[in-house]
Amino acid sequence: MAAGEGAEIPLRFGAKSAPGTGRPIDGIVKVIKLVRNAEMRFGESIAPFGDAAHIRLRGIDIILNTTRAQSFDPSLFSAMDIDPGSKKILVIKSTNHFYASFSKIASEILYCSAGTPYPNDPAKTPYRRARRDIWPMIADPHGPDQGV
Repeated sequence: MAAGEGAEIPLRFGAKSAPGTGRPIDGIVKVIKLVRNAEMRFGESIAPFGDAAHIRLRGIDIILNTTRAQSFDPSLFSAMDIDPGSKKILVIKSTNHFYASFSKIASEILYCSAGTPYPNDPAKTPYRRARRDIWPMIADPHGPDQGV
């Protein structure tokens, strides 16, 4: 934010949530757009994603934000002057909160496992207090073998 829009600065970002999330990215980035208290839509609501920066690194547009938030809606790109419809590929960091909105503009949605800190397959998550007779622990919790 201090560098200002249009600045080209060396920057290190990413890989802050857990040791297994990979290494940070280093590079000379261009600051394209800065927004204080940025917001995106979430259905009929508005969800904040904090002070945010749209940067560009080697031709890739990246949004950095200060508030941990799921990527709910393509408006998060629009808020940062990125037209999501003009991109061949959008990569978002979200478990599944994005699906309702992004499925309207995507020709295909691919899920990717980031490994840690939260695996994207809840059936493999080592819950300590969750019952084992519920989905996704078992495929069909209402099936004939479940006595429901």
